[in-house]
Amino acid sequence: MRSEPLEMSGSFSAGNLRVPALLLLALIAMQTGAAGAGGSAQQASARPIYDSQSFLKELARLKVELESARMSTETLHSYRESIPATWAVDAGGRRYDVPTDLLVSRLSRAERLPEIRRQEMDQARGYLDALAAETAFLSRQLPAPTDSARAKLNRILARSEYARTREPSWWDKIRDRIYEILFNALDRILSKVSGQKSLGYILLWIVVCAAAVLIAYLIFRRWFRRARGEELALQAAAVPLRSWQEWVFDAREAAGRGDYRMAIHCAYWAGITRLQDLGALAPDRSKTPREYLRALDKAKLILPEPLSSRQQALSMLTSRLEKVWYGYQSATEADFHDSLTQLETLGCHLP
Repeated sequence: MRSEPLEMSGSFSAGNLRVPALLLLALIAMQTGAAGAGGSAQQASARPIYDSQSFLKELARLKVELESARMSTETLHSYRESIPATWAVDAGGRRYDVPTDLLVSRLSRAERLPEIRRQEMDQARGYLDALAAETAFLSRQLPAPTDSARAKLNRILARSEYARTREPSWWDKIRDRIYEILFNALDRILSKVSGQKSLGYILLWIVVCAAAVLIAYLIFRRWFRRARGEELALQAAAVPLRSWQEWVFDAREAAGRGDYRMAIHCAYWAGITRLQDLGALAPDRSKTPREYLRALDKAKLILPEPLSSRQQALSMLTSRLEKVWYGYQSATEADFHDSLTQLETLGCHLP
């Protein structure tokens, strides 16, 4: 009978002790977890955060220390232990966690296996070089500052093709109003033509096309005149400054070689130079042969008696020059002797 109270007492005591024991274990586990979490948080907060430039410097430092770490197993072990599990890199406003497990595994194999240490160390150095190259490339690809992006956007929107997307200025409003008034007035006028509005639009397009053709004609004519002026200036610049006697000498020399085309060319310029010496023509090398001929018609420094004969002589020289020199027609000895005759008429006293 006594044993039953004792047995009940023993079971009660075990049950009562089991609950506090479980509570004590749970409290210890909670404290251990809190301590571990605090330690990991402190470790994470103590880990440095690199930017692109500082991370490149860190990789360069590790590469230099890697050369000295391969000397012994102890230095290699210390070097491996100094490398964190990850590197925290802040680049372009973004956070990157760069793992080091590949580098650490290479170093661990080099530490355990001296026979392949050289190969593993070379691969570790290559990993550091590749990581540095990727970091440098990422730093170059960082987005531009917001201010420069905004300025670039403003330059794009300032182009003419985006004019409708901008708020119209006061001048744009006035110009649009003027255009509207003109088009409305023109529409009223054309709508009254024969009572048919379609006919008015046809006439409008005819006028617009005629105006476009006229403008194109004026533009092309201006271009052609400018191009011809530049060509004539180049031709005039190619004519050297010589006396009429030197031109005659060159003409006879070319005729002696059988080059009558060049001989006629030199004879023409001998006549022009002689007329310039007499004051009948201004010393202007930019004129064309036809302009020289028209200038001689307006000359006042030559007596009226020989003026007509000299005009006829220069006209014959000009016509022959245009056919032979510019038109590439064949020249003969008779053409050259006739040019010399015209030179004597212009006042060149040939021996």
